[in-house]
Amino acid sequence: MRLHLLEHEPDYFTETNISIWAKKNDYTITKTDVFNQEPFPHRDDFDWLMIMGGFQHIWQEGANRKLIPEKKFLDDTLRSGKIVLGICLGAQLLAEAFGGRAFANGHPEIGWHEVYVNPEGKNSFLFKDVPDRFLTFHWHFDHFSLPAGCTCLASSEPTVNQAFIHNESAAVGLQFHPEYTCRMVKFSGGQYGHEWVPGPFVIGKAGVLEQTEQIPDTYWLMEKLLDNMDRKFAGPLVA
Repeated sequence: MRLHLLEHEPDYFTETNISIWAKKNDYTITKTDVFNQEPFPHRDDFDWLMIMGGFQHIWQEGANRKLIPEKKFLDDTLRSGKIVLGICLGAQLLAEAFGGRAFANGHPEIGWHEVYVNPEGKNSFLFKDVPDRFLTFHWHFDHFSLPAGCTCLASSEPTVNQAFIHNESAAVGLQFHPEYTCRMVKFSGGQYGHEWVPGPFVIGKAGVLEQTEQIPDTYWLMEKLLDNMDRKFAGPLVA
């Protein structure tokens, strides 16, 4: 299986929870640095597209011209029947591709917050063997409306659509960040923690970093979600 990542920010880490999972399963990873305007791959060169996070507002195409070709590439990928996972900004792009709308969230959500799996999520392949409530890392200012033809599977207190699936294609969107290792969170706090202004769902840089020291492991969640997607979509794709 060939995974291809769309990166919207410089990649400071060779090891993420996605790369750990890919190595464990003997899957290859390639990537496009969208922020450097690198060319997108041909759809025959990958099996699974993963759209990663970033600081952009996806409705500001005038200020971020690179969004225009990226959105076209995503549309073409979805039409080709590939597996697609969107995380944070990637989930917003995926929702828009299906007809949803992105907007500023009511409150920023940054740090370690619980996600609640709803009844649809409990019956879904995606959250098989995942607790009904779990703690995970968040870092987003924007959100999206749930598109027609999609099902919301989980929420958090400030963010209604934390996870969704498209009902007729191999597409999953996650607003939270299961790909983050604790090391990535600590680095991000050092680089960008000044932007984590305390609010209703942001306890600030010091609080987030202190809480991170108490988190024993983050890989388990990414592994469960990717394993569940792999069983659901990759088997039929290979066959």
